[in-house]
Amino acid sequence: MKGFLRQIVLGLLLSLPLLAAPAVQAAPDDIRLAAQERFISLDQAVARVRRQIDGDVISAKTRYVDDRPVHYIKVYDRGRVRTFRVDARSGRIM
Repeated sequence: MKGFLRQIVLGLLLSLPLLAAPAVQAAPDDIRLAAQERFISLDQAVARVRRQIDGDVISAKTRYVDDRPVHYIKVYDRGRVRTFRVDARSGRIM
């Protein structure tokens, strides 16, 4: 009886890596999909804002809003500071 129980436990332990294999294989697909997703860079977003406004860029940074990257660009224009938001996925100035 001990030998039979030992074989069952050993068989279960040896099969655990097979159960985890699908999860391990899914990770490269997730990475590949994320890499295929296109984003405009912060420099490209600054260039888009500069084409619309003839001012001096004070700062530019990227933040995540609801898990979406948004570029924030501050521009000094005609005596005031304006903040532009650019959707990094679409490139649209919001």
